[in-house]
Amino acid sequence: MFDGFLSVMKQGGPDMWILLTLSIIVVAIVIERLVFFSSQHGDTKGLLRAIGAKIAADDLDGAKRICQENKGMLPRILEFGLARGEKNRADITDALSIALVEHLNSLERNLGVVGTIAVIAPFVGLAGTVLGIIRAFQDIALKGNSSPAVVAAGVSEALITTFAGLVVAIFAVIFFNYFKTRIKVYNQEMIVAANQLAEMLHFHNTGSPIPTELYQPSTSST
Repeated sequence: MFDGFLSVMKQGGPDMWILLTLSIIVVAIVIERLVFFSSQHGDTKGLLRAIGAKIAADDLDGAKRICQENKGMLPRILEFGLARGEKNRADITDALSIALVEHLNSLERNLGVVGTIAVIAPFVGLAGTVLGIIRAFQDIALKGNSSPAVVAAGVSEALITTFAGLVVAIFAVIFFNYFKTRIKVYNQEMIVAANQLAEMLHFHNTGSPIPTELYQPSTSST
C-alpha cells in the first residue's frame, strides 16, 4: 500500500509533494479546531440561569465561581463582566465588548490558512497539469511520434495533480465554511449572553428585581 502511494506521488511529479504538505497542514488545523470547539461551554442558557440566580441573590462572588468552574471562552467573558459588576451599564457593556473582540480572534485562529489553501490548491494542481502536458509534448518532440505510449506519462501526471489539487481544495472549503458557520453561531450566542449579563447587573446595581426571563427559559401554559 505504501509502495502504491509512493508510486502515485512519483507519477504525479513534484507538485504532488506540495499538495501533500498542504493537505497535512489542513488536516492538522481541522483537528486542532475540532478539539478547540469541543472544549467550549455548550449550555449557554444553563450557565446564564445559574449566574442570574446568584446575581438575584446578591451573590456576585458566587456568580464568579460558577464561571470559574466552567470551561470555555464564554464563562471567561462573563467572569470578566462580573469583575466589573459594580460599574454602570455602559462601562460593563464596553468591558464585555472588549472581551468578545479579544476572544473572537481565538475563534478564527488559523482559519485564514485553511481558506488560503482552499484557494491555491487547485492552482497548484493546475500547475502540475501544465507541467505534465509540457512533458508530453517534449516526449513527442524527442520520440518523433505521438503514440499513446509516448504521451501516457505526461498525461497521467497532469490528471493526477489536477485530481489531487481538487481533493485538497474541496476538503479545505468544506471545513472552512463549517468553522465559519460555527463561529458565527457561537459568536452570536456570546453576544446575547453578554448583553443579558449586562442587563442583569444593571438591574442588580439599581436595586430593581431582575426579570426572571433574562436568565430562565420562558414557560408556556398549555
